[in-house]
Amino acid sequence: MRVLRKAGLFGVLPLVLALTAAYVWYQVSDTGRGWRYEDKLATYCGGLIPYDESAVFTGLNTEVGLSHDAEHGFGEDRFRSCRVADLAVSVGLIRADATRSDVVADMLSTLDREASDHLPVGLGGGWRGFTDGRTTAVVLPCTNKDASLVVNIAGDESHGNGDESRAVGELATAVARKAADQESCEASFGGHIPELSLSNEQYAAAGASGTCEGLEIPETQWVNWVQGSVASDSSPLELCLLGETKARDEILYSMEASFGPYAQRLRPADHDEQWPEPGLTHDSATATASCPGSTVPAVFRIHATVYAAPTEQFLRSALRTFAERSAARHGCTDLELPD
Repeated sequence: MRVLRKAGLFGVLPLVLALTAAYVWYQVSDTGRGWRYEDKLATYCGGLIPYDESAVFTGLNTEVGLSHDAEHGFGEDRFRSCRVADLAVSVGLIRADATRSDVVADMLSTLDREASDHLPVGLGGGWRGFTDGRTTAVVLPCTNKDASLVVNIAGDESHGNGDESRAVGELATAVARKAADQESCEASFGGHIPELSLSNEQYAAAGASGTCEGLEIPETQWVNWVQGSVASDSSPLELCLLGETKARDEILYSMEASFGPYAQRLRPADHDEQWPEPGLTHDSATATASCPGSTVPAVFRIHATVYAAPTEQFLRSALRTFAERSAARHGCTDLELPD
């Protein structure tokens, strides 16, 4: 009996050692880390996070790199939010008639930009989206339903350079591809994102270009600088800023063009009347236009800050120039300006 027990012990011991060695290898080897990472991605964030594009940020770390996963909402309004390292990823389908909610979390509420030193620039590469170094977004208008698939990624200033922003953009587009398939959203995809150039440079008012091109600014408005980004026909969000340096170095006017879901996000949750409507107040003006491939009107706005001295004539003329050029770039028609 003792001989049999010893034989059994010597037979089990190599198996235990082999299993232990395999476990240790799985835990510490690069190949094992890759397998564990792939295993977690299969269910993490609904399986929407891609391996290669996310590993750039996580280093294959499944604990710190993939640390938060949640689903919000119900039915067609549900969306997912998850973390990829220090990036907050939100992805969901936004119906054309969706509005923001003051009660529960919704995808439209995730579209507000983080404060950034840079203005939005189009991603390029055939994608409809933008980045400003902190917020990166991709919008896929669905051709088989009146909705858009949106991916929004919020980061911090560490991603505020061209290479980092491009990597975040590649992550956003890869997530969009997976989500479109999961949400049965038939849409056109782009390719690789080209080199991105983020700029926060300010120019003399007379040298306005890009999204600020064509503006005629009278001296009575005390505008010393303008800041715009490279004009793009594929960015769902465009900005142009006008400021001064003589007194406090403040922004005097901000102009914004919003398309698709980015226009929808501007609608108040409790707004029951027809929206949007062209209009004029003492410090702002709004225009709208119809755009191809979307039932959501584009919204063009100019807003004067507390440091400006707006006149009705300037609000009207600046908005007209900004809206006409932006609408033309995006192929929008039926531009309606304030009466």
